[in-house]
This record gives sequence, structure tokens and C-alpha cells, in this order.
Amino acid sequence: MAEKTHDALARLLSEAGVEVLFGVTGDANLMLVDAFAQAGGRYVAAANEGGAVLMASGYSAVSGRVGVATVTHGPAVTNTVTALADAVKSKLPVVLICGDTRPADRTNLQAIPQRDVILASGAGFEDVHDAGTLGADLARALRRAVAELRPIALNVPIDLMKSDAPGGQRIGPHLVPPARTTPGETALDDAIGIIAAARRPIVLAGRGAIDAREPLLRLAERIGAPVATTLKAKGLFRGAPFDLGVFGTLSGPAAVETILQSDCVVAFGASLTEYTSAHGAYFDGKRVIQVSGRADTLGSFHHPDVTVLGGAAETVEAMLYWLDEAEIGASGFTDTLEPGQLADLEPAPGAAREGLDYLWVLHRLNAALPADRIYVTDAGRHMVKALQILDVPDPRALVQTASFGSIGLGMGYAVGAAEAAPGRPVVLTTGDGGFMLGGLTEFNTAVRRNADLIVVLFNDNAYGAEHVVLRDRQMDPKVTTFDWPDFAPLAVALGGQGVTLREAQDFEGLPAVLAARSGPLLIEVKLDPDRMPFY
Repeated sequence: MAEKTHDALARLLSEAGVEVLFGVTGDANLMLVDAFAQAGGRYVAAANEGGAVLMASGYSAVSGRVGVATVTHGPAVTNTVTALADAVKSKLPVVLICGDTRPADRTNLQAIPQRDVILASGAGFEDVHDAGTLGADLARALRRAVAELRPIALNVPIDLMKSDAPGGQRIGPHLVPPARTTPGETALDDAIGIIAAARRPIVLAGRGAIDAREPLLRLAERIGAPVATTLKAKGLFRGAPFDLGVFGTLSGPAAVETILQSDCVVAFGASLTEYTSAHGAYFDGKRVIQVSGRADTLGSFHHPDVTVLGGAAETVEAMLYWLDEAEIGASGFTDTLEPGQLADLEPAPGAAREGLDYLWVLHRLNAALPADRIYVTDAGRHMVKALQILDVPDPRALVQTASFGSIGLGMGYAVGAAEAAPGRPVVLTTGDGGFMLGGLTEFNTAVRRNADLIVVLFNDNAYGAEHVVLRDRQMDPKVTTFDWPDFAPLAVALGGQGVTLREAQDFEGLPAVLAARSGPLLIEVKLDPDRMPFY
């Protein structure tokens, strides 16, 4: 018996294990959304199509699964471009099911070459070719999203969405488990030679190695190396005696000193971007070994001395075997270091007599916010020090949304993160500009979802980065400043809770406010734009 294509698509999504669908409805996807909800799926209605894709990205970042969103055609698709570009740069598997106008409907106001729009963002594109190929087309989109680590748009014209589909279609094998990659002998020999000669090595883990904590710690102990992570793997080595914390532009003073002393970096699952290398300064004069299970990341930013194509755990086991076989001893580097103090940051300053010191605020927040938090940060001047000071319990609990350099993406990510981890509090830090640009409308989405979301809004009444540029050039920064409304009452008007912190004594009541929260809570922190650190 035939079923409608929208019913078949909803069923196939469920069979593929898709539990949550983020979206904004329109005439080309309305029936799909209804069918998905009727089948027991969880539908999250966003306020903006870009927000729906951001939510799918946040869901993917926290869950490790494919995030799925849906929009209608025309302007709905163009509204997703920034979010798609960010997900491309963040390497997140997302599938966007978008409607399209009928090919013959050339005068439709919303007709646009959607393939061109999507491809311009860096995302991939797949058509549903026919109602009879629906299962295969969906499977291909899901498979490509995982294999290519980027969004894939699945385009379904409205007339096809409403047509009859052959009954009994199945999703088929859509996800291929990753292959275990064993490192090649030549590359492994070269890597072992560099490790053997090193006197001050460091073991560095990136996002691609966060499932290999214990093997990496065994290797570090075997060769006498401290451990460190990239930003995206922050928290992986928490509690280890020789943990440097984040390796790169966010490193603390003790970690920087240790990094500068080192002569070798053995990196696993890290792209080695300019932020990790501090624009090359932290790799200068060092031998660098880069290990990755993905060939496309090897040498993409930094040109290492040796590249090893292999999974982190498999490569560590091979290295340990050959280090033992060759009777290569430990470097002794950790014998010269003080355990437990390498990742320490500068102490919090005392609160200013008038107003709030930003670093003091961050240290107070770090202690007061729930320890088991998922932490999402929006982009902006506030971001650098917040990422440095605010802790996360594990790498998957950190979601940064600045891969495309756009402010205003954090709220959508945070709503998606909350859907991926119900029962865990989500903390979002954002600036006033980012909140007004992209956070305001989706805060109400969080309210409608009753998300356990804590939004910390750092309000300096300015576009901070631009304010700094004009101020430092002795130019009038007033074009970057704004007379925003008070945000805490605005949060209440949107259905949430809100509190404003202006002075140091206001923080005394913060623990009670956090304990009594019910649903989304916005904490507005009033700051002076001329007293905010940029780096």
C-alpha cells in the first residue's frame, strides 16, 4: 500500500534512529513535521531557520550523533546559510531536510537555486530523486554527513513531498562504522626515533582523541611527558598530575613556560591550528609528530616532522610496544616539573571598588555555576577569558560556536545541547551584541522547551571588539555602543527568569538564585567596555 512521501520520510527518520527534529514549518515541510511528531518523534520548533540548524549542530556536538533540522523553501533556506557555514567549519554532521518549490513553478516568489545557495556555504547537497528512491537518498545524506563531518542538505520539492511513495521502503545501511586504522610501519619508526631523541616531550590530545584518555596517559608516563589538550579537548586530562591544561593561546603562565621548554610535541587527533601553535611560536624549534585517524587533517595547518595515519588508541599501543622492544627509557622531563600546578591560571583579582572586574566575575561564576554543566560559548570579546577560566567536566561538555567567527550563534547551540543531554544544566555565555543578534528569539524557544539553561549575558553595552579598535586609535567609539534595555526583565517577559548583577555584593545571592531556578535563567552582568580585557 502506498504512503505519502512525507509519512514515509518521517518513518524512515525514526528507523534511522533520529529522535529529535529541529525546524521551522512552512508549506513544503509542514506535513513531514506533523508525521514525525505523530510517530512519536520529538519536534523542537525554532523561531528562526538559522536557529533550527544551530540547534541541530549543538545536538550533534554534545551527543556525537547526526543532528537533523528541517525548513521550507526559498527564504527559509537562505536563512540557514550562516549556521551551515559554521557547522562546516566546526566539522559537525548535520542533515538539513529542506523543501523546494515545484520545478515547473518558475514564477513562485520563493523560487531560488537552492543547490547553489547550499553549496556556497560549504555544505553538501542531495536531491530526493523520486518517491521510490527516498530511503536510499536519505541514507546517502546521513552517511555523507558522518563520513564528511559536515552538513548535508536533502532537498525535497513540495510536489514530491505530497506525492504517493511506494510502500515498504526501508532506510537500509546508512551509517558505516569507522574503520580501525593501524599506523604504517615507516611512519611509526620515524615517530619512535623522534620520541627516543626527545628530552622534553609533551603529549597533546585534540578532539579526535578524547576517547583515548587512558592510553594517552600511559604513553605520557612511559616517556616522562606532561599532557595537554587543544581547546576542543579541554578537560580530558583533568586530575592528571602533569596536566598543562589547554595548549595554545589559552594556556596559563606555568603551562606556557613548560611548552617553551619542550623539544617535542606528540599530537593525537589534533588539527594543530594556529591557535594551538600560537601562530607557530609554540612549535618553533620543536620536533612535531601528528597522529590522526583522518588523512585530511594531517598537515592541514602545521607541517609536522612526521605524520602518522592511525587511530589514537591503536597508535599508542604500537608506540608502547616498540618503545619497550627498543628499551627506550623515559625522558625525565616530568621529574623537573611540579605536579598539580602546571594548569594553574592567574589568581582572581580582588573586586573593584566600583563596578565589576571581569576576571573576578569569571572566577566567581566558575565556582557558583553547576559543576556538571555543559558549557556553550557565543563569540565575542568576552569569549577568550571565559574559555580559559570556566571549567568543563569533560571535552564533550564544551561547545564553542566561533568556528565561523560569527556572534549570535550560541543560543541555538545551547538549545540543541539541552535536547541532547536532558537532565544536565547548560550554561551559555554571551555578549549583549550576540544576544540581541541571535539569542533573543531563541531564548523563548528554550522557555517553551523548559530547558535547564543558564544564560550569562556579559553586558558592556557595546560591540566590544570594535570598541577596543576605535578606542586604541584615539577615535570616538560611540558608533559601537548601544543603549540596550535591561535584559533581566526582558527574560522574564519572554517567560524565563532574570537577575542583574552590577556590583560585587550582588554575587552573594547568586548561589540561592541558581538553586531556585526553574526553566531558563538569564544572569545579566553589567560591565564597563573600557575595563574589559580583549585577550
